[in-house]
Parts: sequence; C-alpha cells; structure tokens
Amino acid sequence: MGSSQSPTFIGLKGQSLVYAVTFCCSIGFLLFGYDLGFMGGLTTSPEFLGVFGNPGASMLAFLVSSYEVGAMLGAVFQFLQGDRFGRKPNNLAGAAIVAIGATLQASTYGLAQFLVGRIVAGFGLGMMTTVIPIWLSECTSPTSRGRMMAMQLSNLIVGLILANWLDYGMASYTGSLQWRFPCAFQIIFSFIVLVFMPFLPESPRYLCTRGESGQARICLAALRGKDIHDPEIVEELKEIHFAMTVESEEAGSWSDVFKDNGISGFTRVAISFSANFCQQLSGCNVMSSLGPYVFQDSIGMSRRDALLVSGGLQVFYFLSSLIPWYAIDRVGRRKLFMTGSTGMGVCMLLSAVFVGIGTKGFGYAAAVVLYIFQTFFTLGWQSNMWIYPSELLPLKLRLRGGALAVVSQWLFTFLVVEITPVMITSIGYKSYIVFAVINFTCVPLVYFTYPETSQLPLEAIDLFFADRDGKRPSIWRVVQDSTNKEFVAEIERQLQERAASRADIHENDEGSKAKHLEVESV
Repeated sequence: MGSSQSPTFIGLKGQSLVYAVTFCCSIGFLLFGYDLGFMGGLTTSPEFLGVFGNPGASMLAFLVSSYEVGAMLGAVFQFLQGDRFGRKPNNLAGAAIVAIGATLQASTYGLAQFLVGRIVAGFGLGMMTTVIPIWLSECTSPTSRGRMMAMQLSNLIVGLILANWLDYGMASYTGSLQWRFPCAFQIIFSFIVLVFMPFLPESPRYLCTRGESGQARICLAALRGKDIHDPEIVEELKEIHFAMTVESEEAGSWSDVFKDNGISGFTRVAISFSANFCQQLSGCNVMSSLGPYVFQDSIGMSRRDALLVSGGLQVFYFLSSLIPWYAIDRVGRRKLFMTGSTGMGVCMLLSAVFVGIGTKGFGYAAAVVLYIFQTFFTLGWQSNMWIYPSELLPLKLRLRGGALAVVSQWLFTFLVVEITPVMITSIGYKSYIVFAVINFTCVPLVYFTYPETSQLPLEAIDLFFADRDGKRPSIWRVVQDSTNKEFVAEIERQLQERAASRADIHENDEGSKAKHLEVESV
C-alpha cells in the first residue's frame, strides 16, 4: 500500500485497482463456471461411469447435483456466520476448501469419496459465490458496477469453455486420466485466488460496519483514485455512515432478514431470493451442467458430436456475454430481465416443437435454438441477476440476505440438475415446455415487483423503501418511483443532504465532548 495521502494497493489505484478486484472476483466465478461444466462431459465417459458401476439416470444426476448441495450449505454458513469475518477472508477460506474438495475428487476410487469431494468443493464455492458479488458491488462506483459484474460473469463462461473443451480433449485418452485430470484442474484457479486476493483492498462499507473508518477511508480513496481528504471521498463516507444510521435497528440476529424494521428488509430479501429462483428455473443450468447429455440423449447426437456441439455452445455463450458489458448500465436491470425471460421462453417453446417432431434435421434446429437461448440468458439474467441482490439489499442485511439469495440459487440449481435427466427420460420434449412456462411467468413478476437499481448509490436504495406521508409504500409504488427520473434525482439529493446533516450533528457532538473534557481537566 502506498502513502496515506494517495493510497495504492499492489501499485494500483482508481479504475486500475477496480479492474484488479474485478479480475480476482472473475477468477472465483471462472472456478464456478468450470465446476459447473466439467461434470457434463464426464456423465457420458465410459471410464468415469465404470468406476461407479455405471449408475442409472437418478444416481448420475446426484453425482452432478451433490455439488449444488455443498454450495447451498456454504451459502447457509455465510448466512449464519459470514458477518463475523471480512469479505476477503470469506473468499480465501472458500478457495482453500474448493482445492481440498478437488483433491478428494481427483484421487477417488469409490462413490463415497467422490461424493464427499463434490460436497466439500461445493461448500467452498457456495461461500465464494455469496460474498464475491457483495465485495465487488461495494468496491465499484455506481456508474460502472453493472459493467464490472458483466466482465466478471464472462469469466464464468470461460470456465465453462475450458471445462467443455478439456473434456473433449481428454475423451481420446484411455484410463482414469480421462476424468481425474479435469477434476484436479480446478485447483489451479483456487491457487490464483489464494495468492492474489490478500493484496487487494477490503470492502470500505464492511470496514465501516466494523468501526474501522480510517482503513475504510484508505481503501475507498485507493478504489476511487483520490486523496483521502478529497471531497468526493468525504461525501461517500458520509453517505455510508448515514445509511448505517438508517439501518441501525436491523443490526441484530439472523432473524432480521424476516423483519421490516423500517426499510422493508424482508421484502427486499424476498425479491433477491426470487431473482435466483427465476434464473435457475429458466433452464440455464440444463445447458451449463448437462449440455453433452442433452445433445446426446434428448436430441440424438453421437457422444463425440455432443461434446463438440456443447463446446461450441460455450464459445457462443462467451461471445454473447460481451453484449451486457455495454448494455447493463445503459438499459437498466428491469428491461434486461424482462427481455431475457421473453426470449428464453420462446426458445424453450421452439425446442419443444423441434425435439417433439424428432427428425435429425429438426434435432439440429433444436440445437441452434438452444444456442440462441444462451444469448437471451446472458443478456437478461446472468450478470444482471448476480449484481441485483447486492444493489437491492441494505448494508446490514447485504451478506445475510445475499446468502439466502445464493441458497435459492443452489437449491434450484440442485433441483434442475437432479430432475432434468429424469424429465428427459420420462416426458421428453415436454421438459422444454416446463421451462418455457416458468420463463414467461417471470416477466410479470419483474414488472410489478422489481425496482430499478442501475447507476444508483447503494445507500440511495434505502430511501426508496422509507415511509412516505407516514405510511410504508407498497412494492408497486417503489417500482414505479424507481423508474421515475425526477423522483430518483430527488432521492439522490435527499441522500446528500441527510448525510451532510448527520455528519454535522456528529461533528458537533464530538466538539461538545471535547469541550466537556477540557473543562473536566481544568
């Protein structure tokens, strides 16, 4: 770290330091993507299946989805204990646990050890996926927050690409190396996080909640590329402290996420939970975790063709993920959510028609439509969903509420990965109709209950939910106001005024205390 006047971390400050934080976060999500993807190729590997006695569809689904069980437990841990530690220590612990789980998987010779390894690695990733979006959102500025998350989520797809093409390349090898090497490869990403993250700044907002205002000022100044006494730094710290005052009643036990406490805490947690539900029940992880299985068993391709088409899908998915880099902070969260759900619903309906007809030509048409599905998913629900809970939730509930949202993420990921092979075997093309209906249902849910949060200071969101004329606003009223430019401008003005007023009162109190002490000493 550099001088106290112009602080730096690893020689970086300002946007360069924000990019470094984003890079470290993105390695965590690359690990997420890799872990989602590499099992998809193993589900069609004779060498891998032979180790476990060639399990049926249900056991095969559990081999894949046990990872989600571990991740859900990791998110529950963050819900119960995460606020006791910083954003960085939680990330580092998660990366170390993932490495232990990967070692167990790569060295296994039986079903029990492999399942334990999957659950342990999942636990670590559940910890990381809970805290990474929060750390990133609390370090970035309002105008670039969505873009940084979009960049990070593109790396998730890089992980999927690596997993699919590694599976494809290893398919030509005989023996256990074919599947042990992909299991062990994830350790590399954990190592990068463990080496790089200790040298980056902690979240200024987290430091403020711990009473470490001096260190918070240094981290914030470094992230904004300003002097620690710069008026912009002073103003942002005032807004953070003001938000902490507004939310002070919510700083209690884990049960606070189920209470109102003046700023609609439970409502905001419920919306965050539903966002994860909508993302996972869209069918996105059918393609991420079970792409080769779907192309082989649902559409009817050979194993090698299925691996090839699935690998190509992830490359196309990555290219599509570049679109939100430019759209997410310009278009806004709500419009992207609704556009994505509509497009995904149409794609799933077309897939149902093409797979239902059942000819080889229509099978390839279904594959093309599933490619387009990934474009709508990455535009509407990928990076958008991961940043939204961190923006919507109040500071004191951000980790606990975010953890509950991630519990939702992994619970429904588990459900989708667990039931999809059985659905495809049992009801065939009708599986796609189920996902289509869910996608269409998400459109009115977003329209009526999801406030706009794009480009707003995190502390301003609290004022959307504050009492007006002595009454708590309905969620529909909050949604309407959040899309009203004049109202939003007024909210930002009020935030600055109230933060300044609160700071003046605090300074006067401190001055009075100092005078009192002087009198006592005399």
